[in-house]
Amino acid sequence: MARDDYGAQVEAEFLEEAQDTTSELEVTVGNIRSGAIPAVEGTQRIRTLVARLNMLGAATDFPLLDLALRRFRDYIADLDQPTEFNLDDYGTFVDVLRGLLSGEIESSTDNAEFFRSLPTRRPFDLADVAHLNVEILLIEPQRSSAAIIGRELQNCGYKVTTVRTAMEALELAVRTRPDLVISSAVLDVLSGIDVGCALAAMPATEGIPFCILTSFERNNAFLARLPASAAYLSKGGSFGADLAEALRRFRIT
Repeated sequence: MARDDYGAQVEAEFLEEAQDTTSELEVTVGNIRSGAIPAVEGTQRIRTLVARLNMLGAATDFPLLDLALRRFRDYIADLDQPTEFNLDDYGTFVDVLRGLLSGEIESSTDNAEFFRSLPTRRPFDLADVAHLNVEILLIEPQRSSAAIIGRELQNCGYKVTTVRTAMEALELAVRTRPDLVISSAVLDVLSGIDVGCALAAMPATEGIPFCILTSFERNNAFLARLPASAAYLSKGGSFGADLAEALRRFRIT
């Protein structure tokens, strides 16, 4: 079999299985909404189906699908009791996945605009919080810390995407052009300082505001290579004040 024929066969098989899985997602959302299955059981089923789609797509070239699944994974990560609003967002994700797999959503669509259009978890119980179209990329390897910081940012009305490694963050920053990047100083392989330097050096990301999140003092030698434009966020009790100052400085509202 010629290489082009093999590639076409792989893509056709992927599309068929991915469309079947998306149909299962749609049925599961409907079953949760109708009460046919408990919400916790249904949401766990959705996590399994999204993971299956992610595995299927790993060997294919569908960059927008990767972004949609990333956002969907973040959305359902710790959500066991979805509200009607959450179920509506689940339905939106299903519609987006169908559009991508059918070609209705064109692959040439701008990555950043597409990513911003996807639903994100918001603090719906806080009626006085304005939901802002501001994307924040958070790089934090510790799940518990990422959850706490991400929740605080969401409670301010921001959209938050969390990653655990520098390499993943750099790729996502180039593709989605967030309004702000916050990185823990200590990461595996590359440090948060390396992330800040890389973002400042690349034309595609040099204008993205960057904050370093650390328990080191501001004058610690470990932070000496930070770009001059970087803001400092303490992992201690002054985090909220430091964040507010950084947002004012970068004119992010």
